[in-house]
Amino acid sequence: MELSLETDGAIAALRVRGEVTLTEASTITEYLRVARENGALRCVVDLSSCTALPTTIVAVLMREQGRFAVAGGSLALSGVGDQNPFLAQSVAAGRFGHYRSAEEGIAAERRAIGAPIDAPGGGT
Repeated sequence: MELSLETDGAIAALRVRGEVTLTEASTITEYLRVARENGALRCVVDLSSCTALPTTIVAVLMREQGRFAVAGGSLALSGVGDQNPFLAQSVAAGRFGHYRSAEEGIAAERRAIGAPIDAPGGGT
């Protein structure tokens, strides 16, 4: 698994690449905590380059979604496919916001907070 986090003010993007094992799922929580500590209120978790996710990922992401909501923000996903059938079902049931791509999600989240779409990207 490889993770990369980009934050730009109130917007963050966490990109997940490769296979996520059960023991690595908590690392995603740590990255999202760092995003919040860096001021992110809205986050898009990009799973388009992720090949497999453990079943526990649904609970992990729902808990993190709640943490963003408590802070007045949101957590959305992009690129959910067949990495985990339970996550795909959760997206289909509307439990998570979902975008076709991370870029589409970031642009939509910027609009939601009234930030310019062409704002410069930052990174951490």
